[in-house]
Amino acid sequence: MWRALLLVLLACITKGQNLHITNSIPFGASSLKVVFSQNIENLELTPRKISENSLYIDIEAVLDNGKKVYYFPRNAQVTIAQNTPKITRFVITNGNGLIYQAKLVQNNLYLSFVDKIPESSTAKDANKKPEPQKPKPSTPQKSPESKQPDSSNTKPPATKKPDSTPTQKPAPKHEAESKKPKPKESTESNKNAPDSKDSHADFKPKKKGYKVVIDAGHGGKDCGTLGVTKVCEKHIVLKVAQALNKELKKRGYTTYMTRDKDEYINLKERTDFANAKNADLFVSIHANSVPKTAKKSPKGVETYFLATARSDRARDVAEQENKDDIDVMNYFSKQTFLNSLNSHRLLASNKLAIDIQYGILKKLRQSYQGVTDGGVREGPFWVLAGALMPSVLIEIGYNSNEIEAPRLNNDAYQKALAAGIADGVDGFVAKNF
Repeated sequence: MWRALLLVLLACITKGQNLHITNSIPFGASSLKVVFSQNIENLELTPRKISENSLYIDIEAVLDNGKKVYYFPRNAQVTIAQNTPKITRFVITNGNGLIYQAKLVQNNLYLSFVDKIPESSTAKDANKKPEPQKPKPSTPQKSPESKQPDSSNTKPPATKKPDSTPTQKPAPKHEAESKKPKPKESTESNKNAPDSKDSHADFKPKKKGYKVVIDAGHGGKDCGTLGVTKVCEKHIVLKVAQALNKELKKRGYTTYMTRDKDEYINLKERTDFANAKNADLFVSIHANSVPKTAKKSPKGVETYFLATARSDRARDVAEQENKDDIDVMNYFSKQTFLNSLNSHRLLASNKLAIDIQYGILKKLRQSYQGVTDGGVREGPFWVLAGALMPSVLIEIGYNSNEIEAPRLNNDAYQKALAAGIADGVDGFVAKNF
């Protein structure tokens, strides 16, 4: 009996305190993922208005990782802080022309800022509503077959249909022209499907003259990581870079390689080269690794963009790739440099990283099992620091992993990686240019 009472008492005490917010991770340009300690799909979110563009939501939970403030485009902002010992408050400020959306999925809360629907477009939609009502007869399919009888039977439509048909008839004169709008609609719906053949065809005008600099990491005296297959990282990434160069050229891009053979180039020279070419994108390719003494053998594809590292894993990877560092910068000047980076370029790099990560995973998983998503991450990679254009560093896999290392040294896998990266570039160009 006492045991039962004790359990009830403990349940009452821990009620409302057993829900914790363990992490919050920004992703994309305008989204935030908040991780809870348990499933929250039945959680009620009650927004309370602060001002015209600001509101707050109180959730009965303990904030484990302290107060956080996240900034998004158009002055949108999310602040997460412990308001009382039991209540965590989310203050959401909508950006100019943006509204927020909230979605609960298992133990995650997703907050995203999206464009408002202009009033003018809603007015147009309202004006368009009467048009679908024209086929009021019970057999709407017969109306296009015999337009003249329908127009004679109904007096008001008789005047409207002759007015509308002349504007539509010039298009059927050339059936090819009447079909042109259809591909445009398909490309808009396929923006998130980078490897669509239709989308590739429509990208050609945009790709013409679009410059991509491809950087194969390490080289020459710098072997990079030496994997379980005893093959240097510098050789693997060069092959992937060469395959990517061919793939992007085939799709209509203008491409340049920082190195197309086994030679050493320091970090600053790589981005100086990209800047001199006035490149639109900079893509640096690397292969990850952990020491033999490590307790675990991680695997997975990871895509990084330049920023201060938010995780130990990102810092460790950055330290490994930054061995050939920019000597003129000490720790404090590096932090100052990172804080002064152009926010628009960082946002664009973040978008590019997301699209490339998606493209790689989708392409690899079509032919290979167990492909791990290492995620899109931020890191202080100095090979990206001097680039004046959106830039990313891709860790195509772990050269120290017994499963991934042989794959990384396989021609078919390298070509699949290159195709996936190209798909990601396509997706980014389609949505941003």
